[in-house]
Amino acid sequence: MKQTTRYSYESIQPGQFRMCRFVQDGDCLSAVLETFSVDGQNPQYNALSYTWGLDQRGPTTSWAIQIGEQYLSALRSRGTLLDGTWWWIDSICIDQKNVHERDEHVRRMKTTYQKAQKVIVWLGEQSDDSECALDFICLLDEMSRARHSNEDVRMSLQKDQYHAQWIALQRFFLRKWWTRIWTIQEFVIPSAITFWCGPRHISIDAIYAALTEADICSSNRFKGTIAFHHAWNRIRAWLLYKFVPRPGLSLLALAAYFCINEATDDRDRLYGLTGLSTEDHALDIDYSCSVDEVYLRFAQSFITQHKSLDIISFASLFIATPGSSLPSWVPDWRTKTEPFVVPLMTSQSSNNFVGNLRPPQALGYSNKSTQYSASGSRVAVYNFEGVTLLAQGCIIDVIDGLAGSRTLKFVQSSGQHAQFSAASCSPKNNLMSVCRSLVLDRKDRYLRFPMPMKQFYHDFIRLCLLLISGSEHPVHKEFEDWFQFTRLLRIHGNSFEEILRDVQNDGTDAFVDTAPNQDEYIQDSFYGRFFDIVERMSLRLMTSCNGRIGMVPQRAIKGDLICVLFGCSVPILLRRTEHKEEFIVIGECFVEKCMEGEALDECKPLERTFHII
Repeated sequence: MKQTTRYSYESIQPGQFRMCRFVQDGDCLSAVLETFSVDGQNPQYNALSYTWGLDQRGPTTSWAIQIGEQYLSALRSRGTLLDGTWWWIDSICIDQKNVHERDEHVRRMKTTYQKAQKVIVWLGEQSDDSECALDFICLLDEMSRARHSNEDVRMSLQKDQYHAQWIALQRFFLRKWWTRIWTIQEFVIPSAITFWCGPRHISIDAIYAALTEADICSSNRFKGTIAFHHAWNRIRAWLLYKFVPRPGLSLLALAAYFCINEATDDRDRLYGLTGLSTEDHALDIDYSCSVDEVYLRFAQSFITQHKSLDIISFASLFIATPGSSLPSWVPDWRTKTEPFVVPLMTSQSSNNFVGNLRPPQALGYSNKSTQYSASGSRVAVYNFEGVTLLAQGCIIDVIDGLAGSRTLKFVQSSGQHAQFSAASCSPKNNLMSVCRSLVLDRKDRYLRFPMPMKQFYHDFIRLCLLLISGSEHPVHKEFEDWFQFTRLLRIHGNSFEEILRDVQNDGTDAFVDTAPNQDEYIQDSFYGRFFDIVERMSLRLMTSCNGRIGMVPQRAIKGDLICVLFGCSVPILLRRTEHKEEFIVIGECFVEKCMEGEALDECKPLERTFHII
C-alpha cells in the first residue's frame, strides 16, 4: 500500500479518546483508529509504554503505519501489536499538535493506564549486554526466592566473577525508558505490566526481586549509581502505590524524588507526575504556560491549599537554573540533585501533604509529638505580589560560626554568648546539644521517633574520645574528617575539642575504650543518623550569636538570619539583599530549642513581614 501524506486527525469531543487496532497488510502495517467514550462500555485494550529517539543501545527504529491513504510512524516492535486487540498508544491515539486534546489526555493518563488490561513496556532492541542483564535478573530473582541471608548474598554476589553482570545490569537500567519522567506513572499505575527487550520479556516481580538483592550489596558497581536510582526509585513508588491504602504520594515529594529523570518538556516534571499523585492538588495542566509560570503556580497553589510554607524549603535543593526568572522561594524542578527518601526535614512522615517515599514498613506511626513545629500553632500569614512572597514571621537569631567541610572553609564564632546561663552551657550540655543537632534530634531516617539521648550521646562521645586519645581502634574517615573540620569551633567560649577534653578529664561518665557501631546502613544508630545528616544531606554544624547550636545547609554564611515563618514547620535561613528590606531563601535549618515553637513562646520576638524575592 503506497504511503502518501502524514495522517491528519479528525477532532474528538471532550470525554472521548481514540484506540487503534493493527493488521498486517503484506509488508505494511495497517491500523484502524476508532473513537470511544471515556465513560462508556468500551472493549478491553492494552497500552504500550516506550520512548522514542536515541537510546543507550543505539537508535530506536520505527515502521510506517498505514491508515487509509495516510501514515504514522510506530516502533519497530510491531510483533507484540499484531494480536487483534485494541491498543492505546499515546503517539498514535493523541493528536500531539492539538494542545487542548493533549491537555485533556494528560489529565486522565492515570485512568488510561489503570483501565488497560495490561501494559507492555518496550525497552528497546536486543544487545549483547541485555542478554547478560536479563540472565542476571533471573539469577537474582531465584536468589531472592531462596531467601538467603544478607551475608550469604553479599558473599556470593560481590565476587569478581559477577563483575560483567553488574556492569550489564547498570547499562540495562540506563536504557532511555528508565530515565524518562513520563514512564514513571506507566510503571507504577498498571495492574499488569510486562517488560520487553528485543524478543525477551520479564515481569515486574522479577525486577523487584533483583533490585532488592542488589540493594543488599553495597560493594559492587551498581548500587549507588544513577542507573540503580532510576530503577529503585520506581520500585519505592510502586510499593507504596500498590500495597498501602491512601499512601499519600504528594506531587511535591514525587517531583523531588524523581528530579534526576529526563523530560523533553520541563513542564512535564510536574505534569508527568500528576496522575501518580494521590492527593487532591490545584495544579491545572496548561501547556500554554511557560516552565517558570508552571513552577511558580505550583508553589503558590501548594501554599494556598495547605496553608503551609514548607515548600520553600525545597528551594534550597532545587535552586533556580541559569536564565530562570524564578524567585528564591520557588523550587526549580529542572535542577538535578541526588534523590533521598527524606531529602529535607520538611519531608518528615507526619507531614503527609509534603511526604516522602519511605517504604511501607516505615508507615503507620503518627505520634504528632515527633513532628517539627517551629511556628507552633501559628498559621501561615502570607500574600503574593507578583513573584514576591510576603510572609509573616520573626527573626530568632543570626549565624555566628560554621564548622568547615571538604569544600567549605571553617568560620570561627565569637564564642561569647551572655544570653545563656553557665549551668546550661556546661561541657556535657554543650556536647549533648551537638549530638542532638548531628542527628536532628531523631532516631530514624524517616524522622518518626525521638532521639534516644543516652544511647546516641554515649556513641558520639566514644567516637570523639577515640580520636583525641590516639586510640588504636579505627574511626571511620567520615567522622574523623567531620571532627577535624569542627574541633576548633568555639561554643560558649571554648573550642569543641577543649569541651571534649573537659568531659574526658571530669570522669563522671565512664566510656569504654572500644569503637561503637559505625555501619551507615544501620539507620537507627548514632553513626547511621550522622552519616545521613552530614554526608548525604551535607549539613554543617553552626553556632548562633545568641549561643544556639544547630545544623545548616552548605550555602549558609556568617550573618544569615535564622527565622521562624508562620506556617513553616522548621526554621528558615534568610539573607538580606542589597535593598535591605528584601530577602532570599537559603534553606531550612535545625536549631536546638527552636523546633517546637519554643523560640516564639519564650523569646517573644518582634513579628514582621518578610518580602522574599
